[in-house]
Amino acid sequence: MFSFREFYSFLFIKTTTMKHLFFLIALLTINIAIIGQEITGKSTINSVTVFRQGVQINRSATVKLKSGLNQVVITDLPAGFNDQSISVRSLSRLEISAVQYRTDYTQDYESSPAYLELKNKLETTFRLKEDETVVLNSLKDEENMILANKNITGTNTGLTAEQLVKMSDFYRTRLPELKNKILASTRKITDIDKEITRLQKQMNEISSKNNQQYKGEIVILVESKKTMDELIEFSYIDPRASWVTSYDLRLESLQKPLNLQYKGKVRQTTGEDWKDVQLALATGNPQFNMQFPVINPWFLYYTAPLFGYEAGAPMMLDEVVQVRGSINVRAEKEEAAGEVTVAKENVTFMEFSLPGKYAIPSDGKEHEFKVQDNTLPGFYRYIAVPKLDNKVYLVANVEDWSKYNLASGNMKLFFESTFIGNNYFDANIVTDTLSISLGPDIAISTTREKLKDLKKTRFLSNKKQIQSGWEITIRNNKTVEAEILLQDQIPLSTDGEMTVEADELSGGKLNKETGVVEWNLKLKPGESVKKVIAYTIKIPKDKQVVLN
Repeated sequence: MFSFREFYSFLFIKTTTMKHLFFLIALLTINIAIIGQEITGKSTINSVTVFRQGVQINRSATVKLKSGLNQVVITDLPAGFNDQSISVRSLSRLEISAVQYRTDYTQDYESSPAYLELKNKLETTFRLKEDETVVLNSLKDEENMILANKNITGTNTGLTAEQLVKMSDFYRTRLPELKNKILASTRKITDIDKEITRLQKQMNEISSKNNQQYKGEIVILVESKKTMDELIEFSYIDPRASWVTSYDLRLESLQKPLNLQYKGKVRQTTGEDWKDVQLALATGNPQFNMQFPVINPWFLYYTAPLFGYEAGAPMMLDEVVQVRGSINVRAEKEEAAGEVTVAKENVTFMEFSLPGKYAIPSDGKEHEFKVQDNTLPGFYRYIAVPKLDNKVYLVANVEDWSKYNLASGNMKLFFESTFIGNNYFDANIVTDTLSISLGPDIAISTTREKLKDLKKTRFLSNKKQIQSGWEITIRNNKTVEAEILLQDQIPLSTDGEMTVEADELSGGKLNKETGVVEWNLKLKPGESVKKVIAYTIKIPKDKQVVLN
């Protein structure tokens, strides 16, 4: 029997007339479906790599090849994956001449009006999410720009008093407006995600109903020098799968380090259940634009600087919870045992290969898997800001946290195996120390009372002098010593004719740029302390200020 090359060489040599030439061209354009010996086979899924949006499915099939040119047809594949992404290899490195995807049309449900309508709605909804994500990121960038400009004080800015007042007014109005817009945009994205889930579920229901009627096939043209059993491996990308990050943060005792369980929530609607497969989760996205960005000229224009305040406050819980137990200043790292996930850094993303094998049905529901167990050595302390909240919060601080390869995601908090609340971990923070609020501890109490004898106004020539002060009491009702960071503030001047002087800080440390006053306290069991913060404001007689 002729080999593939011998067959075409023979035709080329024998073709001498124009008639023969036309005959040769016709042969060369014949579909590979009629060339070679057709061998059908079914494949199994060996492993999947789920991206943030999309999945690479790796399959294999053992087929019996004959000597010569073989047309291998891999049948019973779920239709709808990206056929442009198909990659095929032979275990024995046989020559693969062509690869073609085709659909087994028993009933083409993807061409039905109902399915196409859902598909178009899903594509439109994804675009809405992309657009809203751009809006949200722009709002956050503007907020960060405002917060970063925090070094303008007094008359050192070179600006007039009128300009400073305008900037102060802008800051007071623009920042709350930005926060409301960020909140609205975040809620809108959440609603869009719900709509995406609903549409994917409906599409999956149609896919499931037609699972036995609409299939895909891969046709592979392969040449073998002998009759043999051969393992064919192939992969492709399917956009109908995704995963998100979530965390369980557990603290068994304040003498022990934190346990952060990194989890992945996987959903898929590929039309085929994954059974007994190796699972990997990747932080990249194969559908992103592959073109590198081009930088354009950056033209600088004059603009008015903005006021800000110092960032870096710990994340806070939405719920009010109680924290029990005793406190230790620093907990040391403990080694974790057992099977671990292998984290591999690829060229543009992280990939986590999970141990063991897994089953994930094609039902559009979230299926949760443990990615990593991280023991985080950290130190704990309390933070009290009685001007804003009379509760005292326990905060865990983790240094050098970036080495754990974490991504942004929702976080559940557990103390002594009891659920205490929800939080959100933002992996985009740029500080070396990660601060996580573990909720308020009702065993430490605070009060903040106005000093009535200091609330008075005096007139000095063309100036008006206003004195104000507060007394802060903090008490440790726990059975162990507590380390507490107590914070308050004095106002900052925004006008050259306005001065603010600290009269009494009770040993507190004043940050002159932010006005924040801090006391680092260590209270023994049952001990209470009082701190006084008092200040004097001098302004022109015809001006007014509001003091909270």
